[in-house]
Amino acid sequence: MSAIRRARFITAAVGLLLFLVGCVRSSAPEDVAAEYGRAIYRYDAATIYRLASVADRRAKNEESVRAQVGAPTGFALDIIRHLALFIEATPGATRLSGSRATVSLKLRLPDANAPEIRALARDWDEPALDALSASERADVRRRLDELHQRRKLPVVEGKETFELVKEDGGWRLVLDWSGALPIRFRAAVADTIPLQVTLVPIEVRAKPGESFRVTVRAKNLSGHAITSRVGHRIEPLADARSLALLQCPLFLPARWQPGETKEFVSEYLLLKDVSDRVKSFSVRYQFANDRG
Repeated sequence: MSAIRRARFITAAVGLLLFLVGCVRSSAPEDVAAEYGRAIYRYDAATIYRLASVADRRAKNEESVRAQVGAPTGFALDIIRHLALFIEATPGATRLSGSRATVSLKLRLPDANAPEIRALARDWDEPALDALSASERADVRRRLDELHQRRKLPVVEGKETFELVKEDGGWRLVLDWSGALPIRFRAAVADTIPLQVTLVPIEVRAKPGESFRVTVRAKNLSGHAITSRVGHRIEPLADARSLALLQCPLFLPARWQPGETKEFVSEYLLLKDVSDRVKSFSVRYQFANDRG
């Protein structure tokens, strides 16, 4: 994990902690909010999508949710999910009005950015974590358990409010995905470059202030090594600055061996000050010959 990506991951993890809650007991609105919060923490896009209201699911598909949620991989994700076991929540006020509910919860949550946890998590370095042996991984979990049992686990405290609507399938979260902007992605490859390029997802719907990831997968179809420079064109050009590119491994020329496939993950942030005149964005990855 690069330093930039690691910093973004840790920052996101701390922010996500403010949404976490305890165990689900039933289908009451408080419990649905709890399940949603836990899914956010666990990077569980399928559950997040399932718990969204019908209107929200019409506005954004599960693939877009998965891209926006992103996720660490391997043992880093295991640690995050282990930390989720230590969440404490105290129900606050619940206001019911017909098919609508507003749920407030007071939360006491593990602080994944605290030095004690970062040390155990190897500063959230995914390759370093994945290189740990089975016994070393068990030791990390054991030490987290000990911190929790001794009430020494670093925590953050806060309150969160959830809006829900009662639908045929039970209580669901009102997430206002209909207010999200569509952002579409495509690739343009020069005729002289034998690359097969795919993007996942090809469209994301994001609200101002939200970040998301796009994976570029490129395969060298030739029998010789090739090098390409990759540019980004964001339209409308006048508002391109409102779609910030936080991380992109394609800023430097990329090289492929014969038949080799590579994946590159770019991370974007739709700034909160995006103009009301913008109805959508289009992003084009332009693969061109490297002129050295």
